[in-house]
Amino acid sequence: QRPGILAEIALDLHVLRLLTPIQTRLQNMANGLDTDPADIEQGVALVDEWGRGFVAETDYRLEATNTIQFEEAMRKRNLDAVCAPTVVESLV
Repeated sequence: QRPGILAEIALDLHVLRLLTPIQTRLQNMANGLDTDPADIEQGVALVDEWGRGFVAETDYRLEATNTIQFEEAMRKRNLDAVCAPTVVESLV
């Protein structure tokens, strides 16, 4: 794990949340569209969803479990061409 990664992610997401209304207005203006408050809400919701995903991926134990389950599911389906990285159990 990277020390301080959660603080970096939090700062990046904070900046994205601040810039999303501006970016939404500029994009709509460039496309000749009016900006509805719902447009901005949707953009901020998308940033929040990305954030949840980024934070979840910093839980390496959960990622290891998901990787093992994915690999098992692919083997059960005889999808040998689909693979996942090897989880080093001693490091989890």
